[in-house]
Amino acid sequence: MSEDSNTSNDSSGYQLYHYVPNKGAAILFVVLFLLGTFVSAFQVFFWARRTSSVRMNEAFEVCSTKDLGNTETKFVGETCVRYASVSKQDRKLKVSSISCCFIPFFIGCIFEAIGYVARAISASNKQALVPFIIQSVLLLVAPALYAGSIYMLFGRLLRAMECQKLMLVSSRFGTAVFVTGDVLSFLLQSAGGGLMAKEDQADTGSRLVIGGLVVQIVFFGFFIINELRFSVRVDPVCPFFRRLSRKWLYFNWVLLISSLLIMVRSIVRLIEFVEGSDGFIISHEVFIYVFDALPMFLVIVLFCAALYFGNIFSVIDECRNSKNAAIVRHPIQLEEESF
Repeated sequence: MSEDSNTSNDSSGYQLYHYVPNKGAAILFVVLFLLGTFVSAFQVFFWARRTSSVRMNEAFEVCSTKDLGNTETKFVGETCVRYASVSKQDRKLKVSSISCCFIPFFIGCIFEAIGYVARAISASNKQALVPFIIQSVLLLVAPALYAGSIYMLFGRLLRAMECQKLMLVSSRFGTAVFVTGDVLSFLLQSAGGGLMAKEDQADTGSRLVIGGLVVQIVFFGFFIINELRFSVRVDPVCPFFRRLSRKWLYFNWVLLISSLLIMVRSIVRLIEFVEGSDGFIISHEVFIYVFDALPMFLVIVLFCAALYFGNIFSVIDECRNSKNAAIVRHPIQLEEESF
């Protein structure tokens, strides 16, 4: 990577980079992000298709033998059961709903790839303004899209394990609060990243980016506290915790470590913009790869590992089966509780 003296300006003389962008490093991460996107998308498609025939959002309830004429009624052992009615909240545990949670993550992966394509172009055409704006905006906002998926997937995990009460905010609005903060962060960083390419609006753009990063860090910090609280207190709260395998734990750890990686990345980027256009971090390209590209690629690797060892589809299916097993084993008690 080039020294500080190797700078690049646009046609007006405004300095775009404090170095000559490294084309090889940019191309390497383009390949890595595209590969990671393909692998993770294939895994989500595979597991969603594999579990789509399973009624993930339905549970059994004990019923009378007079209901046997209903096609939804059957015997499990010596117990007459039927599929319970599905609430609006439980519909969020359907395969299609869970699959949609990954959409922001995939968009973020594509943004990362396009951003580094733009940096590779900048290495060959240092005065081009459009590639600079593209890489500046997309690399800034991509982690916010990752965060959106993390928030939604964690909400589904809490719901499946019946641990919504562990949220520090109302379980009804918990996920919405985090996603709202994420959207606000996304919008501020998007607007700021675009303005920073204009010399007369660079300071305004920088302040918007700083504001967006602060919002992201605050909400992520609060989210990590929620994650840790869930990890510590899940045992006494989840009614079927003892019947679960460790898949939920693997998935939860992936969400937590991914959150910490994004948090570290956001803190470094915040310091970068607080230092200003002549700061140490913005003047050395190594920081964009060590504290941005690498952590964001590791998040993809973690998601791929989670989809293999403890994917959310299997976790929710396991929770459903555990609840059904409890109903079949203790039908009399459950019938009494229903009155």
